[in-house]
Amino acid sequence: MRRNALILIATLVVVGGAGRAFAHHSFTAAYESGKRVEVEGVVKEFVWRNPHSFVRIEVMKDGTPEIWNLEWGSSTQLSAAKYPVTRTTLKFGDRIIATGEPGRDAEAHRIRIFSIKRPVDGWEWQGVVE
Repeated sequence: MRRNALILIATLVVVGGAGRAFAHHSFTAAYESGKRVEVEGVVKEFVWRNPHSFVRIEVMKDGTPEIWNLEWGSSTQLSAAKYPVTRTTLKFGDRIIATGEPGRDAEAHRIRIFSIKRPVDGWEWQGVVE
């Protein structure tokens, strides 16, 4: 009986950890590798977290606002970069220009960030964060 309980517990631990191992996606599965797009918009939200940070911006397209989701590196990677990014680097209302790989689903309005510029003060970040 005790042995069966130990086997059950071990199985639950292995199965429970397996979901986390498969949770991280391949960038090439989600984004068009080798293609580049540039979007300019106003920051609506900056989510500073692990395993990836996100910036949500509003882009005006033919007079109509579109929400774009920009995927970035983890807070750990970004804070250790040559030009560190912190949780306060981007603020609501900042106008930015972002360049990166577009999402495979064009209707999803998303990119994987390769560079960001904030023209008002000249701040910029460049580099691919995996």
